[in-house]
Amino acid sequence: MNTTEIILLTIFVLAAAEILWSYLGYPLFLLVCSRFVRRQTQLKEWLPEVTVVITAHNEEKRIAQKIENTLALDYPKDKLHVTVVSDASTDGTEEIVRSYADRGVSLKIIPERRGKHYGQGKGVASASTDIVVLSDATTFLKSDAVRLIVQNYADPSIGCVSGCDDVKEQHDSSVGEGAYVRYEMALRRLESRVSSLIGASGSFFSVRKDLCDTWIDDMSSDFYLPLTCYIKGYRSILDERAVGYYSVLHDPSREFQRKLRTIVHGLEVLFHFKRVLNPFKYGLYSIQLLSHKLCRWLVPFAMLAALISNILLLPYGVVYQMVFVLHIATYILAAAAFLYKPVQNLTIFKIPLFFVMVNVSILLAWYKFLQGEKYVVWKATER
Repeated sequence: MNTTEIILLTIFVLAAAEILWSYLGYPLFLLVCSRFVRRQTQLKEWLPEVTVVITAHNEEKRIAQKIENTLALDYPKDKLHVTVVSDASTDGTEEIVRSYADRGVSLKIIPERRGKHYGQGKGVASASTDIVVLSDATTFLKSDAVRLIVQNYADPSIGCVSGCDDVKEQHDSSVGEGAYVRYEMALRRLESRVSSLIGASGSFFSVRKDLCDTWIDDMSSDFYLPLTCYIKGYRSILDERAVGYYSVLHDPSREFQRKLRTIVHGLEVLFHFKRVLNPFKYGLYSIQLLSHKLCRWLVPFAMLAALISNILLLPYGVVYQMVFVLHIATYILAAAAFLYKPVQNLTIFKIPLFFVMVNVSILLAWYKFLQGEKYVVWKATER
């Protein structure tokens, strides 16, 4: 084995190791840690006043259903406050919300488009309760979701509690999103056991209002609030009993755009809170942040390094050639599924397509992030 082959093989192995750690190694690491360290949460049945903040932009098709779902929650009506924040809606959203005023639903209007996170901040600031629940107009809560999520705040060490995402896979061509959501929930369960969450569910989570005093209007609250809580000495956890449902996107191009926006926002938060990556100060939590976010967002670069090094290794033996066949087959299956939608229903095509599209969106997100592009406002997602 000459020097060139050693260098190329080293690059390939390191790239493959980065990918494997991001998706398999990190969960296994948490699983092992959970055998030795298991953080407990003191649950108690109590019913404090709670504010549910719902952000919406042009959601006239769903806002009534969302409000009805919220008002029907298994929670004392006199202790459940509902605020809908309209981000400069131009359709009938605001009129529909006003029709619920006699049922205690308040409307807060943002006159100019400022984005979801800005709207959430205004909703939280207007809340008079110690605990605030944030939810999207496209997410519907199980009847006991708020009652269960509130139980965790009996523990004074808990600052933020994420609901558990569940999807209604109405379309077989959901490009693997359902499987990915289940993977993320399993990862958050393990993070909750050993330490604290890196990120909450953006569609349904809760937080102590007094931890929101430094609200960042243009950053993802579901990512930076758990980081803020940890810095202030509080834990963030997943309550898998508190379930929020939404439908997965069945159009790969729209799923691509959604993930692109999410990752650009995530990169902004990661670099804003880069000090948390210091393991000498934040210990295990910094390893979690590095593994769950940074390593995951470095996967497309590792994929490129693995592919290029594999190609350059082809002259060095049949083993490299066999690996290349398996390697390139993943991209062929993904391309075939992208170009010919009927095969997206088959797992052998669905998983490669989802994996490749996710990492292409990450690669493009890096480009847009480094170019300084922001996705402050959002358009209602048809699900």
